[in-house]
Amino acid sequence: MSETEQSGAKGLKFSMTRLMVTILVVILIAIGAYQVGLQKNPQVDSSRTKRIFGLDKPRPTMLAKIYADSDGDMVADSPQEPGRWVDPQAILFSYVAAPNSQVYEKAWQPLVEHLAQVTGKPVQYVRFESARDQMLALREGRLHVTAVNTGNVPEAVNLYGFVPIATPAKEDNSHGYTMTIIVPADSTITSPADLSGHSIAFTDPGSNSGCKAPMVLLMSDFGLDPDGDYHFVFSRGHEQSIAGVAQGRYEAAAVASDMLDRAKARGDIKETDVRSIYHSEQFPAAAVGYIYNLKPELAEKVRQGLLDFKVQDSSITQELAEGVVGFAPVSYKDDWALVRRIDSNVIPSAKAVGTSGGG
Repeated sequence: MSETEQSGAKGLKFSMTRLMVTILVVILIAIGAYQVGLQKNPQVDSSRTKRIFGLDKPRPTMLAKIYADSDGDMVADSPQEPGRWVDPQAILFSYVAAPNSQVYEKAWQPLVEHLAQVTGKPVQYVRFESARDQMLALREGRLHVTAVNTGNVPEAVNLYGFVPIATPAKEDNSHGYTMTIIVPADSTITSPADLSGHSIAFTDPGSNSGCKAPMVLLMSDFGLDPDGDYHFVFSRGHEQSIAGVAQGRYEAAAVASDMLDRAKARGDIKETDVRSIYHSEQFPAAAVGYIYNLKPELAEKVRQGLLDFKVQDSSITQELAEGVVGFAPVSYKDDWALVRRIDSNVIPSAKAVGTSGGG
């Protein structure tokens, strides 16, 4: 190859390299711009928003046909035939399914020991990494007593025969939390209706109080559609949402009231940093209960054991809200009414229980 041809080849190679670099830079800039756009306006493809969050179709809120409900409490009755009762040699127990379930196993050992004492049977802790595995274990008889988080209780009751009995409670038997929408203290936003044209931080798509409940309530009670009336971003956690509002990075955020109280108690934010503009009706905390076909005598011992148990000065306190001392009885029909309405997307006007203050 002549010197001229070699020089031309090198020039062509350099030009192609520069072209490829230029194209790559353009692609990266385009991707970055698109991601920034999603952060500022995640409902870019507005037709997908409701499908992503499951708001385009109601979720079933009735008991599966395999269960009976003669007393109208919306929970499966114990089978009338003794042959269908479950009387295990060892009771299999689990707290709420979670990736770090080994931590729960250690923390809930005091309750495991207490239930063993009151039932007269060995109690074995079973780990579950996902709610789906936990639900399947209920249906297949591989789990007898368990705790289910707020949002999953209706599905556990309707499809898997879960019977909610109790929930963590304070000394006066008060329990649960509200979904609250907070804004910076100096914000001009004074009500959820004022969020039109503004942005709100949700925690993550699977959160009840941090995402699904506020999205549905904003639609049903204030006519605010996530497909255009406001923008939303994801903070990835209640603590992040609370800090973001306190620091002025978010115009508003939906969080659980107990998480907000804890942030204030820890000194993460000051009482004067944020202002609440809406509180939902109360949501129950996680429910502890048993499988519907547990032998009635054993089920009664479990129920009484849960209601008698005290968590003070035990490893369980670190896993529960501040002030929780034990368990209080719950009514699935009454206490989960708002959760069911959200799941079915048929929500009468929810009562605001407060429009000012920090909690």
